[in-house]
Order: sequence, then C-alpha cells, then structure tokens
Amino acid sequence: MTKGRVFISYRRDDAAGFSHAISDRLVEHLPKNHVFMDVLGIAPGADFVKQLESAVDQCDVLLALIGKRWAGEDGAGQTRIHDPQDWVRVEVATAIRRGVRVIPVLLDGASMPALESLPEELRPLARMNAVDVRTSRLNADVWDLTGSTITALGGKWPPDEPGGKIYAVLSSIYALFAGAVVLFVMLGSMLMTEVGIPTVLGSLLFVLNAVVLLRLPIHHWVRTLTRNRALKIAAIVHVVAFAVMSAGASGVDGVMVFVFGIVPAASLYLASFAMQRRVRS
Repeated sequence: MTKGRVFISYRRDDAAGFSHAISDRLVEHLPKNHVFMDVLGIAPGADFVKQLESAVDQCDVLLALIGKRWAGEDGAGQTRIHDPQDWVRVEVATAIRRGVRVIPVLLDGASMPALESLPEELRPLARMNAVDVRTSRLNADVWDLTGSTITALGGKWPPDEPGGKIYAVLSSIYALFAGAVVLFVMLGSMLMTEVGIPTVLGSLLFVLNAVVLLRLPIHHWVRTLTRNRALKIAAIVHVVAFAVMSAGASGVDGVMVFVFGIVPAASLYLASFAMQRRVRS
C-alpha cells in the first residue's frame, strides 16, 4: 500500500455523502488511519485552529470537496468561508500555505469559486485543476479521483492485484475461446444454409463475456470492476451463453457440456475464489 496520507476537507451540510463514498474507496488502497475526514476529540478550550493545522500538516494530499454550498451561507447574507475561524477555510489555507498538494473536487456540477469571491489566502485554489465527481457517475468518478490521489502520493495506479498472472492467462485464453467460437459460427454460416438465432446470440454472449473479463473500457461499470468480481460474473455469463447456444444446436452430448460448459465456468469461478483467498491472506 502507498504510505502517504490524505485529508478530506468538506462542509458537512454540503458534501457529507460524497465524503464518505470517497473515503470508503480510498481506504481500499490506503491504510485506514492514513485517510482523515474529521478532527475529533478537540478538548474544550483547545485552539482548534492549531489542531486543524497540525492534522493537515501530517498529510501529503488534501482533497477539497466543493459543492454548491461550499462557501457556507451564514443566514445573514455572508459566507462562512470569509470567517478566519471557519474550519473549512483553515484546512484549505493551511494546506496551501504549507505546500500540501491540494486537489479541488467539484461535486454534482458545482463550479470553481471565482477568484474575487475567495479570501486572499484561498485564492490559489481557483487556479488549481479540479476533478469532477457526479452522482450519475459516482462509482467511475470516485475511481478516477482515487487514481489521481494515489498517483499524487507517488503510488502506482491501477494497483497490482494478487493473482494478476493467473487472471491475465485466464482472460487471454477466454478471449481466444470467444474468438474461436465466432470464427466457427462464421464458417458454419458459409457451409450451412442457415445459422439459428440461439447460436448467434450465444456467440455474442461469449464475446461480451470476454470484453467484461478483459475489463475493456467500453463502459465505466466494466472499467471499474475488480478482477475477482469480473471472474465471478464471467463464470455466470459463460453458463448462460453456453445454455443459449446449446438450445439451438443438435447433437450436444455430455462430453461437450462438460468440456465447453462446465470446465470453463468452473475454472473462472475457482480462480475468483483463489484470488479472494490471496487478498485475505
């Protein structure tokens, strides 16, 4: 795991839900005690500004979550971000002043605050490149934000996963298998007068399964799949694809069911089980 520390700066009435989603993803790749969201346990009478500065100073990256209420209306037409004692201002200003890497995160279409709307010490924030996180693409956007954060900490993204070589071999073999099925169906259509719909549909499912197993970036859902989950999904889809293709074929015997149906599906599932065991070990 990367050893750097991350501070998530947010206003509770603006970005609480997003902060937890981001924190949950980060702790999958960082030690839990290296991701800070709240400064708890500040004793009554203690200087909370110094406490916040100390917490931020221990971090290597600060994520500034900026929603549409980030500035913080105080009910009197003023914004809390202009209060020198505002804790969001203290967190971000401390990070800027001490050279901590700051990544602005714009939530659900929020825009970067205008330069003239910010206190002097926060104005460098307006010139920093921001990352978007949207509810409609939450999983993919949080995945990308996690990658940016890990990279900023000097880590590798995407990270290596246990059983990577096993996965690479299985996914490659399955891609060749799916390609061979399509080739045989095409040859069969040239030699035969008609190819049944179940055969065509089954072939397409095999190809789709190979795409999912290879985690090709055709959709953000596929791109963010873990290898373990991709193997489990592939095992199920393979059984469905083989059943569909078998429904349109004649002369499917027990040997074919075992070799082309059960063995590949079982191999994929057992590989996912083995990888899960390695993650836990």
